[in-house]
Amino acid sequence: MRYLPKLQQLKVFQQVIRSGSIRGAARALNQSQPAVSRTLRELEQTLDTQLIVRGNQGMTLTETGRAFAQRMQFILEELERAADEIRQIEQYSQGSVAIGFSSLLALTVFPGLAGEFKTLFPQSKLLIKEGQLSTLLPALREGKLDFAVGTAGPGFPLEDLVRESLFSAPFCVIARRGHPLADATTLAELQDARWLLPETDMGYYQQIRISMGGFHQPAAEMPVHTDSVVCGLNMVLQSDYLTIVARAMKAPFGLEERLSVLNIDTLPQAEYCVLYSQKSPLTFAARRFLDLLRSQCHAHDWS
Repeated sequence: MRYLPKLQQLKVFQQVIRSGSIRGAARALNQSQPAVSRTLRELEQTLDTQLIVRGNQGMTLTETGRAFAQRMQFILEELERAADEIRQIEQYSQGSVAIGFSSLLALTVFPGLAGEFKTLFPQSKLLIKEGQLSTLLPALREGKLDFAVGTAGPGFPLEDLVRESLFSAPFCVIARRGHPLADATTLAELQDARWLLPETDMGYYQQIRISMGGFHQPAAEMPVHTDSVVCGLNMVLQSDYLTIVARAMKAPFGLEERLSVLNIDTLPQAEYCVLYSQKSPLTFAARRFLDLLRSQCHAHDWS
């Protein structure tokens, strides 16, 4: 390849992928179809490969087109982040931070953390994506998140990410007040209970599934899986489900009088870590937010 692609060519190719057609891309970019086709053809000539195939069923990416699209998306995300960081440094009070974490942080340190950050960056944009780490990793790798926080156990593919330990948290089983199994002291006594667990097979809840390996035989009821805190709490309160949560969120939303913690102390602790890209440096605002997050997590009583 003699020359590198031009930025405008990359943006046109990106829009063609998003729109699914040259016509749609031309409309979105406010250009003529011949102009978009010409730019796309010049990009293919620069790369010396065919990127898309046009057929009766529409447009599809070639193998090289798919490979280039992934790299291109990362490049464009990095350019946007670089320009954003320059604006942040020059204006200081502006910028954007996108982070992902589970409900534990949302129900504990995040309100104070967000307030402290907004004091430093009053005009900043703060985007929060809530979920288990396994669902956050794709967005982190695509550059849509600056960093993510969660439990990363064996089996997590983290070779391209920086992993930094934040804190450890004990977990517990919770039920509604008056649950028939509220006096249980071992997991074995809960074998036939109704369970609700997060929708993930990695990290801490993978350890839990191993601990509960003898559960859910053909005669037992399979657990319900959801990452929704509201849905999970309602199932526990209304339908006699049990669930496993960090002790720091054993009674969220002022529900102390309606929830109880079972006296089971055999659950392993969970190690929470923050993950961010090795290849993409954190922006000025993201670095400041991470500094505040470390401080808040180290000061919080997770028991």
